[in-house]
Amino acid sequence: MAALSPPSDKVTFWYGCNVVRHGDIIYNAIALLEAVGMEVTPAGGAGYCCGTKKDANLTAAQGMGRRNVEKFNAHNTGQVVSWCPSCYRHMNAFISQYTEPQFDLSHFIEILYERRDWLATKLIHPVTKRVLLHQHLGFHEVDINPMVIALLRLIPGLELMTTSPLAPAHMCSELSRVPASLKVVNQQTCESMRRSGADTLATVFHSCQRLLCGLEASESFTVVNYVNLLAQSMGLVSVDEYKDWKLAGTAQAVIDRLGPDRVAKMGEPFFHASILPELLSPPIK
Repeated sequence: MAALSPPSDKVTFWYGCNVVRHGDIIYNAIALLEAVGMEVTPAGGAGYCCGTKKDANLTAAQGMGRRNVEKFNAHNTGQVVSWCPSCYRHMNAFISQYTEPQFDLSHFIEILYERRDWLATKLIHPVTKRVLLHQHLGFHEVDINPMVIALLRLIPGLELMTTSPLAPAHMCSELSRVPASLKVVNQQTCESMRRSGADTLATVFHSCQRLLCGLEASESFTVVNYVNLLAQSMGLVSVDEYKDWKLAGTAQAVIDRLGPDRVAKMGEPFFHASILPELLSPPIK
């Protein structure tokens, strides 16, 4: 008897603006939603910025929030699935106060967790890794860590370690505002990896992946976002290009790996002033 298919729902996947550096996360997140029966309309980039960086300018923040809700209403899916915890928080606490949403808001992990039985049928390829999960305690709106742990435990061959310290804030980008705090967290993370014997550090959010992946240059473990582990178990092949650029080592190596077309699309002044320094900056530890 053929296996039943998961119920099909239309959703708008709101991946936001900050994760666009990480195309692998976006594509694999969409593939995971589709694997559990979702018909996905992607929505992200600068045109879907939640506006948290504009909160000091209430007029600008209101305008960005209003436009987002209007666009999501026009999608007519009835459900928006958020990836970024900042976007999720901002929609509930601020944006929705100015324009009435005609949709329900869920977080990406909630959808996968609710449909984990369907997801489990897709996770057929063993991933033989000893994994420590990098966890934060500040995203109190969604109890995300236990749900990520439950999904990782569905992957055949994966051994999940449970000795990770809980970092403050809701993701590493918040800690980067206080470099001394990020340094302590990174030192604790590296020590936990050594003690546990794990070979893979799994991040939950994109900013953690961005700020931690450079540890591979000096540590013996790899840094992978959890959606890529799930996608790997589904048989999908993806490349973390951002990490590849981060580990290039020199400015010329970064430029060679990106290629002239990509640098030109970013704009050479912007690339050299903002992107290149970020890629050449080592992790704080």
